[in-house]
Amino acid sequence: MPKGSSAAWKIRHQRWQKFVQANIRAVQTGKGIALGPSATPLNAPKVRAGKGEPIRVVVCSPHPDDEALIGALPLRFRRECGATVTNCAITLGSNTHERPRRRCELEAACAALGFDLVVANPPSGFDHINLDNRQNHRKEWIAKVRVLSGVLEQLKPDAVFAPHADDFNSTHIGTHYLVVDALSEYLKRTGRGPLPFFETEFWHQNLRPNLMVGVPPEDEAILIMAVAEHGEEVRRNPYHLRHPARMIENVRLGAEVVGGQGGAAPDFPFAELYHLTFMAGKKLMAPRPGGRVVGPAEKIDLQDLVKSFLPDGLDGR
Repeated sequence: MPKGSSAAWKIRHQRWQKFVQANIRAVQTGKGIALGPSATPLNAPKVRAGKGEPIRVVVCSPHPDDEALIGALPLRFRRECGATVTNCAITLGSNTHERPRRRCELEAACAALGFDLVVANPPSGFDHINLDNRQNHRKEWIAKVRVLSGVLEQLKPDAVFAPHADDFNSTHIGTHYLVVDALSEYLKRTGRGPLPFFETEFWHQNLRPNLMVGVPPEDEAILIMAVAEHGEEVRRNPYHLRHPARMIENVRLGAEVVGGQGGAAPDFPFAELYHLTFMAGKKLMAPRPGGRVVGPAEKIDLQDLVKSFLPDGLDGR
C-alpha cells in the first residue's frame, strides 16, 4: 500500500474515531442526569387549545414506560394541536409487589409528558394479558374486554394507539388483541367508526409501517425525560440513554420502508414509525396503500392523516 494511502487512512480513521467517541461521551453525560420519580413533579407546560373541541387521543400502554417510549406522535398532537392525551395503563407490570412503585413512576412520567392517566382495571391493572388468556380463558378475557370497552366509552377517543400484533413481548401482543376486541365492542355499542388506530412498535419492528413522524429535538428530550422517571426500570437497563439511537435508526429505516425504496433519507435526525389503520366494525381495515412522512417542522393534523389513509368507501365520523 502506498505511504500516502496509509497516512490518509490513519487521518480519516482518527476523525471517525472522534465521531464515535463523541457518541460515547453523550451517553456518559446522560448518566449524570438524575433519575425519577422526581420529588418535585416535572409538570409539563400547559398547551394552547386549538379551535373547537380538542381531539382526544388514547395511548393503550402494555407496561409503565411504553407511554413515553412510543409517545412521539401523541406528544406532538398535544403540543401542536392542544389534544387531550390519556395514557390508559393496561398493566402495572407482572410483579404485584412492584406495582405501587411502578405506578408512582408512571404518574411522574405522565406529568412530564402532560398526559392524563387512567389505569384500565383499577387499582392494579389487568393480569395475564396474552394470547393464551384470550384463547384458553374466554370468560376471563371477555370480562377484561368489557372493562376496557367501558373505559373507552368514557374517554371517547378520536384516535387510539396500541402495539402491533407481532411486537414480540407477550403482553404487548396481548394488549394489541385486547384493544382490538374492546374497540370492536365499543364501536358496536356506540355506532362510532371508523376510528384511527395507530399501531406502535418497540420490541419488534412492524413489517408494514406507513407513517414516519419526525421528532423535534426538544420533543425527543421530553420523551427521554419521561422515560427516565421510571427510575428503577432504567437503572436495570438504561434504555432511556439509547432512545435517541433508536429514533435515529428509524429515520434510516423509514426513509425507504415508508418513503419508498431508493428514496433519499430526510435531513431531520429523529423519527418514530407507526402503522395507521382503522377500526371499523369488528376488525381492523386495511388502509389506503402508500406511505407518509411528516417532518418535525410540518404541522401535525389528525384529519389530514385520516384523509391520507382512509380507504375508499369508509367515511370518518
